[in-house]
Amino acid sequence: MKIGQIFRYFRQTKHITLKEASQGIVSIPFLSRFENGLTDISFSHLLELLNRINVQLSEFEFLYQQQQNKNDLLPAFQQAYQAGNIDMLKKYLSKWQKKQGRFANLQTIQLKMMLATLGTGKVTKKELVVIVDYFQKIDNWTFFELYLFGHTLSFLELPIMLNLFDELQKKEIIYDDFRHDNFSILFYIYNNVILHLLANNYFNKAYTLVNHLENYFGNRDKDYYHKTRLFNLKGLTLYLLGQKETGLKLLKKANLITFLTNHEVSFLKNEKIYLAKYLTAQELTEVFDFSQISYLKE
Repeated sequence: MKIGQIFRYFRQTKHITLKEASQGIVSIPFLSRFENGLTDISFSHLLELLNRINVQLSEFEFLYQQQQNKNDLLPAFQQAYQAGNIDMLKKYLSKWQKKQGRFANLQTIQLKMMLATLGTGKVTKKELVVIVDYFQKIDNWTFFELYLFGHTLSFLELPIMLNLFDELQKKEIIYDDFRHDNFSILFYIYNNVILHLLANNYFNKAYTLVNHLENYFGNRDKDYYHKTRLFNLKGLTLYLLGQKETGLKLLKKANLITFLTNHEVSFLKNEKIYLAKYLTAQELTEVFDFSQISYLKE
């Protein structure tokens, strides 16, 4: 759907006539042409028209994104990746390899990284140089850069990864707190960087990032999953820093929330496999023991 059609949908569902909506802003014929996709409109006029029919820009953008979801490349790529749909990712890759230009090249490399993570294909050193060079030159990070960096993390050497992550923290992120997926991908990046640091024994650096994550995201009214991940990350970090009792309590709290909210079983199973790298068998049993509160799920 074109933006004019979205505007017409809001106008008509509020039973506002063309005359009422356009008066003093644009002519009736112009608004009609705009709604039918026959002419463009300035952003300032669009804002005035939205104010006239009492629709917020964020509402307008949300409906537009829903209608255009099939053309929204990043969620489409991500959905195929999360589903492990290698055939679909290969189709996307074949399509983008035929295109020209820097953006097409970046999309191609991103798809190769997704496939490599899923166990098929590879990314060359030359392609990683292209990605790193791109990140070092841009001034602002938007959704595209956040997704791209998230997929690049596991392919970079630790010093380079940390350097780019520092750049992310310094540079402005457009649309911050504008769409829910922006929050999620930022959190996802922090989560992966912290776990990568812990795996390489950079405990103090990881703790600094946990605190930054907690200060930045902790007070935002988001879903339970992000709060659970905060407990998990902070618990594991404190445990590895020697504060085992506090760390185990936070890990237990994170697992308990997941258990009580009926999160899919495979999630807790994967968490247990991951924590087994660090905790003793007895500690592992303790933080995943829900026998005394299992009745709360009924």
